[in-house]
Amino acid sequence: MKKITVAIDGFSSNGKSTMAKDLAKEIGYIYIDSGAMYRAVTLYCLENGLFDGDRLDEETLKKQIEKINISFKLNPDTGIPETYLNGKNVEKDIRTMEVSNKVSRVSTVGFVRKEMVRQQQQMGKAKGIVMDGRDIGTVVFPDAEMKVFVTARDDVRAQRRLDELRSKGDSNTTFGEVLQNIRQRDYTDQNRKESPLVKADDALLLDNSDLTREQQMQWLLDKFNHITKQ
Repeated sequence: MKKITVAIDGFSSNGKSTMAKDLAKEIGYIYIDSGAMYRAVTLYCLENGLFDGDRLDEETLKKQIEKINISFKLNPDTGIPETYLNGKNVEKDIRTMEVSNKVSRVSTVGFVRKEMVRQQQQMGKAKGIVMDGRDIGTVVFPDAEMKVFVTARDDVRAQRRLDELRSKGDSNTTFGEVLQNIRQRDYTDQNRKESPLVKADDALLLDNSDLTREQQMQWLLDKFNHITKQ
């Protein structure tokens, strides 16, 4: 069976990463979380004092961006890839609300996107990958054989995100805060100048508001099998 590139795009907190991980594991492909890459750059900015409130020191970041290397390594215990920033495992650090509240600011910067796209395209040269994000099917891999655009109601996405935070020990963040964060990120993602979030013309639309994880997987596998058997 020929190897293809699977590009999954869509709004934040709609389970793209989970579905991409599940699909990659099921079909024996490599999973790459592009959103984690922007979160890792955001973490780098926070750790290196490049934020003054909401103001980002773009001039300093531009000088340092080529020194920021993002990679993924498989956790042998879970079988799931984890994010590394310049060789350090930052998988838990990049999932905090502090990073969530700043990541849209970092991901709108043109030279950041250019460098991350370069690293992503390097990772995907051999095909046989599943990558999720905001512009995978439109910018990173416009020739991907399978493109999926995922959406869900914002209240459903907020609850999913809150459940994830609770599972990681965050008992302080409220539903309202998460919902506000998601709506702000939606607006920023769709209205940024660099690679705004849009559905590729040839992408399959998946609204998973009311789907179980199993139903979602079956939908993806049906589409994947149809494309690879052509």
